[in-house]
Amino acid sequence: MRTASTATVLATCALLALAGCDNDDPVPPTPDAGTQPDAGTEPDAGTEPDAGTVQGPIVTGSTPTEGEQDVVPVELFVAGTTSAARKRVTLTFDTPMDTSASQVTLMDQTTPANAPRTLTGTWSEDGQTLTVDIPRPESDLPPLEEESRYTLDLADLRSGEGHPVDTAHAGLGDGRLDFTTGRRDAAMEHACAHALLERPRAVTASASPTIYPATDAPHAFYALTLPAHGTSFLGYTEVVSGDGRDEPVVLYLDHAVPVAVHDLTEGEDAVASALEPARSVCLPAITHTLKFTAPGGDRFLRLTFGPTERETFRFVFERY
Repeated sequence: MRTASTATVLATCALLALAGCDNDDPVPPTPDAGTQPDAGTEPDAGTEPDAGTVQGPIVTGSTPTEGEQDVVPVELFVAGTTSAARKRVTLTFDTPMDTSASQVTLMDQTTPANAPRTLTGTWSEDGQTLTVDIPRPESDLPPLEEESRYTLDLADLRSGEGHPVDTAHAGLGDGRLDFTTGRRDAAMEHACAHALLERPRAVTASASPTIYPATDAPHAFYALTLPAHGTSFLGYTEVVSGDGRDEPVVLYLDHAVPVAVHDLTEGEDAVASALEPARSVCLPAITHTLKFTAPGGDRFLRLTFGPTERETFRFVFERY
């Protein structure tokens, strides 16, 4: 007769036998087709990189820059015997481009009624920089309007391998160059006309701080030569102020030359002046401006040019 404990042991053994557990080592279950990776989980052509995911060329630099404000709308240059107007844009890419494709599209975002303009640029020898000159749309209109938003679409440009410009890169974001123009500078444009078209007056500055030539004729374009001063160059010229009101004076320079201004009428008093980069209206003819106020009353001012590494430079002198 079986006892209850015997029945329990027999039942337990039966369960272990069904589960494959006996005195032998346990054998793991064999994977079947339902647990093996199959074609549905293996990488396939749909997940491999293809031509659609290859990064296209990116813009590494531009003038104007992406999103730039207060962009000069009109630039002047010499065309034959006169000055002409344009706006120049440059784009530099990270890879050589297909130089047979050089067209871009300019769109006026402020006045969408103005039709887009197709412009043809010129590639650099290495095929990485495109220069686009924006001309006047009509003879009586400027190349770009003042205080207006513009977009230059680069969709037609391709790399040497045929890839379009990357539209997701942080530089341009959407594959377009966006910028906003500022106001025109009539005084700068006037000075540019002198610097571009006139023959400069040659003047040699004095090495003496007590006797020096004048360089103060209104609208005059000067080519100033400085005497040697040790290993650099330094010289002096004179400006005589008007007998009436104080006069703002601007020198439109073709280089960043340090200039100090002193009023020598009664003593030797420094006159505040500021040397600043000029707006890019006619680079490189005018790159910097020197501004100061000449006090009225026939005051005698001495300009000290230098010390500088440049022996000769040019400037337009203007009184206002």
